[in-house]
Amino acid sequence: MSHAMTHGHRLLEAAGRSDLRARIGWICHGLRIAAVVWIGWILVVILIVWSDKATMLETTGRALGLDFSGVTATRYAFGFAIALLDWVIAASVAFCIWRLAGTYLAGRVFTVDAALWLRRTAMAGIAAVAADVVLRVVTLSLFTGQLTLFMGRGLFIMPLDLLHLIIALFFLALAHIFKAAAEMAEDHAQIV
Repeated sequence: MSHAMTHGHRLLEAAGRSDLRARIGWICHGLRIAAVVWIGWILVVILIVWSDKATMLETTGRALGLDFSGVTATRYAFGFAIALLDWVIAASVAFCIWRLAGTYLAGRVFTVDAALWLRRTAMAGIAAVAADVVLRVVTLSLFTGQLTLFMGRGLFIMPLDLLHLIIALFFLALAHIFKAAAEMAEDHAQIV
């Protein structure tokens, strides 16, 4: 390929990336903003809810049908630490969304790099759902003073847990599809 053709190909590629960024830029920036607002909102809720021990224990105990009257300050502090740990794990989802949107903003949409960030986002989502369920059991067991697998009004797993898991698994499937397609495109580009 001549130098002029290579230069022309690069100009067309750059123009295509610029057009793509113009089309999806607002979505990527929106995703980034939503991820930051979501994780910030969760932190604020945790801090507000956990700041009033008596109200938190009474309200949560009543909602779950459990007696939290014997929760000591130490067990409550451990419960708060567990809530913050759960938040840190959820923050990994927001971080991965931020990085994924960044690959898109850089024009790397249908690339192995983007597919890997989509997979990391999905895996972080799966980890966040699993951690949320496990840490919920740990916190309830800590508060009741015994292994608590069932709340007074049902299972410790909630319908939203399943929905979040389904969404994360869907993104994991998309990541595998996009990665395979990007690898095939790279192979094709090397042949041509």
